[in-house]
Amino acid sequence: MIDTHCHFDFPPFADHPEDWVRRSVAAGVNSLVVPAVATENWERVAALAEAFPEISYAVGLHPVWMTSHQDEDIQKLDAFLADAPKGLVAVGECGLDFAIENADPERQIWLLTEQLQLAEKYQLPVILHSRKAHNELLQILNGFPAVKGVLHAFSGSEQIGREYIKRGFLLGIGGTITYERANKTRNAVKKLPLSSLVLETDAPDIPVFGFQGEPNLPERLPLIAHALATLKEVDVGEIIHATTQNSTACFALNV
Repeated sequence: MIDTHCHFDFPPFADHPEDWVRRSVAAGVNSLVVPAVATENWERVAALAEAFPEISYAVGLHPVWMTSHQDEDIQKLDAFLADAPKGLVAVGECGLDFAIENADPERQIWLLTEQLQLAEKYQLPVILHSRKAHNELLQILNGFPAVKGVLHAFSGSEQIGREYIKRGFLLGIGGTITYERANKTRNAVKKLPLSSLVLETDAPDIPVFGFQGEPNLPERLPLIAHALATLKEVDVGEIIHATTQNSTACFALNV
């Protein structure tokens, strides 16, 4: 299995990452994509990929960390991507988040557009974050038809999901679907094509049902795979095969 979204540079993984990698592999999760959220994280995720063949990474400017981003970070991102570092598979995590305090939508849109231009320039997929901003994000993506990637932590309606799929995006399916009360997301995921879905934990965030209040872990990805298999009424092996193929193709992974 591939965990397409895991913040392995955050606690608790930052201490003794080799133990956490070992535990993930033992659980059947043999590949992790680690997106960075700000400039100070880029070298950290690159070092993880250098140390562990199981880890690939992305670099970007996350909207929730808006206050720490500088305009010149776009030039830094351009320079970083120009080096084509080993293990780098995407631009991200980037996107729009209008739910945060002092959201500053205009600046968020500028930062995202600049990152999408770099993804286009370097022919890389993007890992997108969206909260309370689907309409604006979809509108922006219309201007970048060549840019594909993953809408991370999908929790929208079937219609919203299909809008991203229409633009060539995969949907990241995580712990939300393990909660029976998440009817809208579960019903949408049930109807959306398996060919457009990938698995993710967003560890240490978005805990899986039964582990509320604890940091989420990549080793719990099988619980998400089983929940998806139940929703889709197929064997879990089919889920693992399809999502692994989708992830591998999107991020050009060698697994």
